[in-house]
Amino acid sequence: MLEHEIFQPAQPAPDGRQRWCLVLHGLGDSMEGWKPAAPLFAVDGLGFIFANAPNPYYGGYSWFDISADFTPDPGQIRASRAQLGELITHLLVRLAIAPGRLLLLGFSQGSLMAVDQALRSAERFAGVVGISGFMALLEEFPAAFSASGRRQRLMLTHGLHDARIPIAFARRQRDQLIALGVTPLWKEYAKEHSLDQAREVGDIRAFIAGAFAAEPLPP
Repeated sequence: MLEHEIFQPAQPAPDGRQRWCLVLHGLGDSMEGWKPAAPLFAVDGLGFIFANAPNPYYGGYSWFDISADFTPDPGQIRASRAQLGELITHLLVRLAIAPGRLLLLGFSQGSLMAVDQALRSAERFAGVVGISGFMALLEEFPAAFSASGRRQRLMLTHGLHDARIPIAFARRQRDQLIALGVTPLWKEYAKEHSLDQAREVGDIRAFIAGAFAAEPLPP
């Protein structure tokens, strides 16, 4: 089981039903790096789960190794996917919620894991937010889509000045997704490989609120 921590909502939901956001960090970071961001994305009734990636990495953690030519290790992606799926199954039971009350949010490597999981999952989540990320194993699609994969509500954000994952690369991957029948909400910001608090945070918070309001919440 991936190491994780659960934080109850700061404010109750108007309808009494809790919503949850699972946060996945980037390379070399940990759950501690994203805990301060929770209040930035908070909407009423939204609790947060922070998880550590499975592989130790220079004082932090990684979801997978990546080579100098920007190629992720596919075996490690698959291993991390399995562990992430196990955690999600555990959380749905522990929190006694349906998948439609869980949103996935990831940064960089965590973005890849969140999107990869959602496109393949048999469950349809409330939404998926991928920040400053990229994708891998796209050659496995469309065969890898689950029945819910193309129907996942997806937001992808990226920085125009991202030197780690260039915007041109991210745009090409976005176009590949669109060609596969997935149309994400795509947002670009004048930022580097980071989180833009001036505009991006507000856009993500609006997406989260809208994702939970888009249809009646399941029990």
